Amino acid sequence: MEQPEIKIINTSTWRPQNPHDRFCRQTIFRPEYASDFLKSCGDPVLKNFIDLDHLLAAPTTHLSNDLREVIMDGSLTTRLLDTQSLSEVLFHMEHKSRPSRTVALQLLVKAGLSLHSRWLTSGRPEWGTFEPPIPLMVVVYNGAEDWEGEIWFHDMFPDLHVELRPFVPQFRVFFINLRRFKYGNLPGRPETRAIVESMMRTTDGTFVANLSGVLQQVAESDLDEYRRQDLGITVAFYGIWTAQVTKEQIDKAITDVFQRQEAIKMIETIKHSTLLEGIEIGTSKGRMEGKLEGKLEGKLEEKVNDILKTLRIRHKQVPDAIVAALSRRTDLIALESLFEVALQCNSINEFADALK
Repeated sequence: MEQPEIKIINTSTWRPQNPHDRFCRQTIFRPEYASDFLKSCGDPVLKNFIDLDHLLAAPTTHLSNDLREVIMDGSLTTRLLDTQSLSEVLFHMEHKSRPSRTVALQLLVKAGLSLHSRWLTSGRPEWGTFEPPIPLMVVVYNGAEDWEGEIWFHDMFPDLHVELRPFVPQFRVFFINLRRFKYGNLPGRPETRAIVESMMRTTDGTFVANLSGVLQQVAESDLDEYRRQDLGITVAFYGIWTAQVTKEQIDKAITDVFQRQEAIKMIETIKHSTLLEGIEIGTSKGRMEGKLEGKLEGKLEEKVNDILKTLRIRHKQVPDAIVAALSRRTDLIALESLFEVALQCNSINEFADALK
């Protein structure tokens, strides 16, 4: 029997609910990419006063699964550059594809829950002994609509009397509008430019024609082999989800840019993952739709594979005990939470603790 060839014919069979959010979580909301992104694309005050070279993923175990989906894109922790104070800084990262009047409220809720969790876990100390982290809000915008100016929480209340303003929470959001950048003059390291350009081109509809150029920047980065391949694959899937990139276009772009053995690894990984994503399967003699998204077993296997791939890329080795424990999981919601932990954990032991 002829073996079916994986062919991406129509990506409508399955895609993440929020592909842009997911892409940000896999890239610029992770410490290894966020550092250069915030330095090169964010407000200069960030690199002037905050240690962006030692960002860590902040725990989000205080949020329920529903809250993670609704209000949590990314959280990162670090310190002020003032080594005398050693004050902790907690970044609350949020992506938007369209202007949002309520984004400041969304970030306020996120910050409030994080601070409350810190207070609870520190033994509920009295005022004067509790040292809360400094909450800073960051919004990354790559939508097609104009969204200019500054974001202040007070803007939600345009009719608020001036005498009442001191009694209403007030903060300004670090607003990073990707629309202000120009192709050919993007800031940051090659991997940052690849990520930013991917987001810009999915918005203006030029992603497919420029996929090779985006991947070329990934190939030119100083990332190690595992992270380079992971970023290239992540960019390719971002195109599948948002720009209907075909298998042929992906294969050509990867083989044009990467060395032969590295290209083969990436293409095989994408082929295997497309089966689990529920993308259509076809042969040279006809088409056979393989819609696996309605099968719980397929989605469980997909999520386990996503977790293991992420752990191996970030921490190289994954103990057999963790592989076995994940394979026994039958709760898709719990696996979604573990995937977020895999993206953010600082060690394989930290992930093992979350798995218990």
